[in-house]
Amino acid sequence: METKWIIEGEIDPKWPINTRGNIGEVFPEVLTSLGYNYGVIPAERAWRMAYDDLGILKTADFDRDEPTIIGLYGGYAYLNLSYLRMMGVRAPGSSAEAIDVAFFGEGNPPPYVARKSDKSIKSSLKILRSVVKALGQKGLPDVAKDSFARVAEFEAKRPSLDAPDEELLAYLDSFPAAFEPIFGNHMITTALAAIVTGILADAAAAAGEPGLVTHLIGAAGDVHSAQYSQALYEISKTVRQTPEVNAAFGEGTEGLLDRLAGVEAARSFCEQFDAFIADHGQRGPNDWEISARTWDNTPELALSAIDSMRRTDRDLSPSTRLGDNDDKRQAAIAKVRPHVKFMDKMNFDKAIKAAPSWAQGREATRDRAVRVMLPVKQVYRELVRRAAEKGGDPDPVHVALLDPRDELREYLADPASMMETIGERVALFDRYRAVEPRFFIATPEEIPSLEELEAEMPEVLRAAKPGDVLTGDAGASGTATGRARVVMDPAEGSMLEPGEVLVAPLTDPSWTPLFLPAAAVVVNVGALMSHAVIVARELAIPCAVSVENATQRIETGMLLKVDGSTGTVTVLEG
Repeated sequence: METKWIIEGEIDPKWPINTRGNIGEVFPEVLTSLGYNYGVIPAERAWRMAYDDLGILKTADFDRDEPTIIGLYGGYAYLNLSYLRMMGVRAPGSSAEAIDVAFFGEGNPPPYVARKSDKSIKSSLKILRSVVKALGQKGLPDVAKDSFARVAEFEAKRPSLDAPDEELLAYLDSFPAAFEPIFGNHMITTALAAIVTGILADAAAAAGEPGLVTHLIGAAGDVHSAQYSQALYEISKTVRQTPEVNAAFGEGTEGLLDRLAGVEAARSFCEQFDAFIADHGQRGPNDWEISARTWDNTPELALSAIDSMRRTDRDLSPSTRLGDNDDKRQAAIAKVRPHVKFMDKMNFDKAIKAAPSWAQGREATRDRAVRVMLPVKQVYRELVRRAAEKGGDPDPVHVALLDPRDELREYLADPASMMETIGERVALFDRYRAVEPRFFIATPEEIPSLEELEAEMPEVLRAAKPGDVLTGDAGASGTATGRARVVMDPAEGSMLEPGEVLVAPLTDPSWTPLFLPAAAVVVNVGALMSHAVIVARELAIPCAVSVENATQRIETGMLLKVDGSTGTVTVLEG
């Protein structure tokens, strides 16, 4: 009998092509029942409402309520490439191919095949109004400001962690309704950022130098996701200036805060770090998952980044490295603009001015969509802790495999009654975590069973050798040379030595504090609109994305030359 995950989606024949592209950095892990029911389902509703608001969605697009834009196949989350291409098909001046480049950037997707029903004059006119407004954007978009207000309101409603189970459960149950409009705001900024960026990508391609788009976009300044790195860098300077704290870091980050508690010399560091957690504690790997680690519940993740930063004598301030950002941008504009068609020049000029605002807006709304999860994660972990005291499983991820609508309640009332179910699902979860999901799924027959995924596990790939050039996509411009450091989990960040090239499977914003001490960043997956790429541009770190199997073919210690403008990684020494 073929084994399936505890939740499986269904391919919509109208929108058949699904991909792990882009979503692999947002949902890198196997989806839990808690994450699916309280995260994905409201996110799907919000996504559709956002696209309806922008004009992308047509009334007849969906025949069912079940998630389609965000699919769940073989245990992993997928994005519906067929439907997201409609943003390019229906937006005047854009294309399906432009959406592929902005969002997915890899994998040689099946080509877009036009259908009569895809086009819509009504949609195009409505999108045109949205785009015209977007091209005139100055400063942080209103939808981002709305998200800040909504999150503050929801956080204020969080009950005390001493409250009864039922009160905590009621707050957990209220999350989907609070999350929906905030995630919808993120989808609005993401769509408009993609369209504005797509105008610049098309212009660079028309000039015959597609890599120049990284210079055209440049650093936006004041991008929310880059603030984490900058704040941690300031804390690392305090560590370096305080011998007692610096020595404590040298003994390891595990138990560090306990060791420094009450140490007078460490007071400034502790106050800075506490303030950082209060402001940014929502972030962490796999941060869309309610059961996942965060800087709030696992501070060692942030301490590891500080540990890496404190060991450098170099000035890691992004402002220092961004000194020539505007010069590069102006040079790219001068090179590309002559190749833009006369009728398109006005939109190109407006896109140059508006792109920074939409980069800021997209990252701010993403940050708020994750921030609204923080009080829920705190409440959920308290419930897990209480159940563990009664003999339940102490691992929040394991408990999240129960359906939050009924099984979770049964478990909290009587943990022993569900331990066998949890054990069976954990065993299945671990098997799914060990496999590599298929990059594209386009038919029901292609939805793999666990046994098929296990049979498809690739053999260990040959390590790259001197002279090999690994090719990916342009991420953030610039070149750098350094020794490779392969890091598979941000908790291992303290292993990264200043000046090394960070090689990672993916990088969501929780990884980005590791960017500052790195000479460059190379990741297996990603695209022009990836969050990590936006942050890399803000921090002036050369970044190559979609370098297939980089973490397998590159070994720690190899000498690499990374060109973020071309997306190439050259192995100089083994």
